[in-house]
Amino acid sequence: MGPKMPHRDQESIYPKYCRLMLILFKPWRSVTDLKQTLQSWTESFETFRCTCDEKVVSILNNMQILHECKDSWDDHFANHRL
Repeated sequence: MGPKMPHRDQESIYPKYCRLMLILFKPWRSVTDLKQTLQSWTESFETFRCTCDEKVVSILNNMQILHECKDSWDDHFANHRL
């Protein structure tokens, strides 16, 4: 199935999250459509997020909520094993 989607609330992998979300949601044909040469993935994603459609923002937020629900589920059962 491959690696899982990165969480946006994990600072150490946030640039990876930014890169993946740009690849998935920003129209592009080459890497320069995703970010400028000297621009970080994080900077490019923050710019994109401020200008993208509300539908994309909603999808991004829902993806994060899904991660949070799964984390809560895992925490709950880790603490309540019989």
